[in-house]
Amino acid sequence: MDPIAVLQNRIEQLEAKLGLGSHAQGLDGQHGDSIATNLLNAAQAINNATAGHEKLSAIKSIANELNNYTDPNLVENLQRNNNNMNEVVAAEPMIQHHCHCMQRCKQAAPVLESEPLQQVPQMQTLVDSMYNAANEVKADADVVAQGIQELAETCGAAASNASEQLANVAKKVDQLEEKKFPKRRNGLD
Repeated sequence: MDPIAVLQNRIEQLEAKLGLGSHAQGLDGQHGDSIATNLLNAAQAINNATAGHEKLSAIKSIANELNNYTDPNLVENLQRNNNNMNEVVAAEPMIQHHCHCMQRCKQAAPVLESEPLQQVPQMQTLVDSMYNAANEVKADADVVAQGIQELAETCGAAASNASEQLANVAKKVDQLEEKKFPKRRNGLD
């Protein structure tokens, strides 16, 4: 097969893949916005540049554009770029939050670099030993509190028992008084 026919076939496949058809023909029989038209324009621009009529910078941009159009993975790349853009847009609030946090950390850097905060690792052992000593004192205080509670319960039980005994003694005294000194009926007896 002739190379021009192969190229034409490839161009038609790309146009079909990109959604460009032969329906957009210009006045001169060329496609208005097709790849073939762009290729012909690029070839003309290259000829003009080599003849010294145009600058090469314009041709470079046309060549880059044509390279993008003739890339067989153009549609996949566009979809991937679109997906990446959607991910970035979806993550925008989180990114803004992280930027805000980073700004606040940057503002707090002088405080974080202060001498007292730099000494925290060395002071940690002292804090740990004080914490352990406080736990020992608390354990001792818990034992003493338990002993006091038991003593209070014992004293309470003893007081209750003594109170009952005193009540019994008072009752017996009342009974003895009634026996020894019976009550008078009319008060004249």
